[in-house]
Amino acid sequence: MDKNEAKLLLQACRPNGQDDALPVFAEALAMVERDPELKAWWKAQQAFDRAVSAKLKEVPLPSDLRATILAGRKIEQMTPRFHLPYWLAAAAMVMLSIGLGFHFSNDLYTLAHPAPYVPPVLASAYETGVFDYLDSDSISLAMTSPDHDQVAAWLKQRNSPTGAIPTKMATLPSAGCQTFAVHGHTVSLICFSLADGGYAHLFIVEKQALSDPPGTSPEFKQVGAWSMASWSDDAHTYMLATQAGPDKLKQLL
Repeated sequence: MDKNEAKLLLQACRPNGQDDALPVFAEALAMVERDPELKAWWKAQQAFDRAVSAKLKEVPLPSDLRATILAGRKIEQMTPRFHLPYWLAAAAMVMLSIGLGFHFSNDLYTLAHPAPYVPPVLASAYETGVFDYLDSDSISLAMTSPDHDQVAAWLKQRNSPTGAIPTKMATLPSAGCQTFAVHGHTVSLICFSLADGGYAHLFIVEKQALSDPPGTSPEFKQVGAWSMASWSDDAHTYMLATQAGPDKLKQLL
């Protein structure tokens, strides 16, 4: 179960705690305790569910609701053996009558807290942001591992882009990864260890984050001591940077 699957499951868990002991929620609730980010989301989700529940309780039920539901059974087209519980039918009618202005979907929390729109930026501005990060004294890896699968899993848990690692680099051990933002867009950094002791840094961003993303063929450039190449596929834009020289960079691709 990944973080998104856990969120989807937990949205069905009632906020009063009476579902917490059910086996179906056990794995998701265990993930909440291990993941601070997921735990923060879970607390906010429960608070939102309680707020919606409180609003529902403020709506008075019509005095003739039961009679109306029973009268409706005369024209229902359901299988005769199936009878909608009175309380469920009442809840459905109440929900239809509430003028809260919500457009409910599978994820009420997302609708209540929509992600702000971040406009695309020029590729040149994105490159400048990446190199500012490379040259900063505070650069560090939040997660270290030589295992590509562990690196990808760590990035996915943080909703950071993973993309596709170039074929010739897939055999190199990773040093670790990090995620950061450039002009409001999430960027993934995966560092690879080279045989001579140097490193190659692969930056990945959603292609739609750039207003003028590079094409599918690598575009090479030298910026100071950094040799770099940029390219895109259908969904992501990549930047590979190394101080091992332009010849080594071309070998990696």
